[in-house]
Amino acid sequence: MRSPTGTPPWSCDTASRRTPPSATTRKNPDAQAIIRSPVISGTRLCLHMEWRKGNTVSASGWTVAMEKVWRSPVAQHRIRLNRGDIGFGQESIMAWHEKPEAKRPSFLFKLKLTANVKKAIAAVPWEDWQGKSNEGLVQLVELKLKLNGWSRERRVVVERRLKPLNASPQGTFWKQCVEDFSAYVTNLTPEEADAFQIVGLYRQRADAENVFDELKNQWGFSGFCSQKAAVSQSSARMLLLIYNLWSLFVRVLKNQGGHTEAIKSRYELLLIPAKMVLSGRRKIVKLAVGGKFASFLKQAYRRLEEWLSQTAPQLSLSMGKSPPWLLFDPAQANPSAVT
Repeated sequence: MRSPTGTPPWSCDTASRRTPPSATTRKNPDAQAIIRSPVISGTRLCLHMEWRKGNTVSASGWTVAMEKVWRSPVAQHRIRLNRGDIGFGQESIMAWHEKPEAKRPSFLFKLKLTANVKKAIAAVPWEDWQGKSNEGLVQLVELKLKLNGWSRERRVVVERRLKPLNASPQGTFWKQCVEDFSAYVTNLTPEEADAFQIVGLYRQRADAENVFDELKNQWGFSGFCSQKAAVSQSSARMLLLIYNLWSLFVRVLKNQGGHTEAIKSRYELLLIPAKMVLSGRRKIVKLAVGGKFASFLKQAYRRLEEWLSQTAPQLSLSMGKSPPWLLFDPAQANPSAVT
């Protein structure tokens, strides 16, 4: 499926993280922060950011935040699916997607296994399960449920997996297994995605957790929380903006479609040995760049200049000076370009 603009559609995976409290905010939950951000699936880029008080839950204020995103015409043209964990399978959030008078994306959320959901699963006849009932394999069934608090009947896909009760040789010998269930609620029709594709679509959401893992461990997203909400929110927004820009910069320079985490890209592109030479009244910085790496950098900066000329023609890498890639070509470089 393509969007009206002819560009690939987006799937947005919403995730949230609580920033660890500092010594000054540990006794005040209102001063702590929960950062929630929708991630564009497959790109590792954050589309938006919402700051909330530390004593709230993941889905609180979700519709207000999504309305802010939905004001953008680009978002309306590109976003085709919203995915989230069990915290987002709420009536207000699902009803927002189902408004008939408004153009909204589809949704796919994991459903909490409440008592009523478990009763519905237990009532499914054995022959209705799709797939073989062997250990380690997945079986699926589709249900139409209207749970307490729901305004309408919705499509629910239930996943059942038979796994060993324990990993001991005795459990394997006696073929002891336990049933592991997961449920997903969606407004995607069977014509758009069958039951197995629904489960596959939700599993793709796992990559959004890698974004928060990188932000916490490599970008300082963890461990900072001010007593003032404006400070925490502004810092988080700036961090996400820098993360997005650096991710795009690395992809253009390396000419690759995949993502390179900061722990690797920083060493590749930010750390270049250099030597300062005093010559007369000039200080010349000589970069220790080998032939292979110099060729890579020259091609990378040419790609970056070409990309800028197409996406932001008002910007220029050279700004009236020698092109940056000449820094890595001793045969053509002007000494004044590196002073």
